[in-house]
Amino acid sequence: MGSENTDTDEMKQFTLWQIMGLWLSATVPMAVMVFGVAPELIARLNFDAGLIYWACVIVGMYVQMIVAILVLIAEGQVWTWARLRKRLWLTMPRHPKKTRAVPWALVTWTLFGALLCAAISELFYPILDIPFSATLADWMSPDYASITALATPENAGRWLLVGFAMISSFFNYVIGEALLFHCILLPRMIGVFGRQAWAANGVLLGLYHVHKLAFLPTAILASLPFAFPAQRYKSSLLAILMHGVEGIILIIAVLVVVTGSGL
Repeated sequence: MGSENTDTDEMKQFTLWQIMGLWLSATVPMAVMVFGVAPELIARLNFDAGLIYWACVIVGMYVQMIVAILVLIAEGQVWTWARLRKRLWLTMPRHPKKTRAVPWALVTWTLFGALLCAAISELFYPILDIPFSATLADWMSPDYASITALATPENAGRWLLVGFAMISSFFNYVIGEALLFHCILLPRMIGVFGRQAWAANGVLLGLYHVHKLAFLPTAILASLPFAFPAQRYKSSLLAILMHGVEGIILIIAVLVVVTGSGL
């Protein structure tokens, strides 16, 4: 485990209880928003149910940003870019056995990771997600919780959707989910999980996805590849870029809907 801690010696390592507490700080607010607040607002407001649900998810991710900032404040973070980059692993990937940077890893792992996650979702969705979702009560997997519910001719020209997609992607893949799980948790989980910190991080990230409960099995499996290269190369940029491909696909899909292409 000693070799794994080279870059974490001066970084406070979390205990198991602290790790689980931070996981709960992300998961519980999201569960409250999607299963408690969203249905209430949908019942009371004369507005698109899918967008109300989406807004509640964004609020849940906003909470994650606040939690991440509070962790840094508690650690006495010096708010300079140089210190933040080091503390959050926002640095160029480095060879696991050498000190030299390996910038090629950004491209190769991003492409490989995106393809791997897509393959996992495609392969295991019919095997795991469909049988699992069939066991859920209707309130656990409402129709409006699926982003595909917004892919209707009525939403052509509704540019508000693009704004939602961009804000959601920003919180999801930059300053919310990615910041808490990839930049805060992963580097501080090595003290407990050692070389397997990436796997533990991936499982926690997958289990957090209560707002995608019908897809939870593949969410867990597809979350595992993000943290592996990040830990191996001591760079959360790898996880962020791999994860962020989803955001690019989302924005393109929403643009297709809004422009009326293919509908």
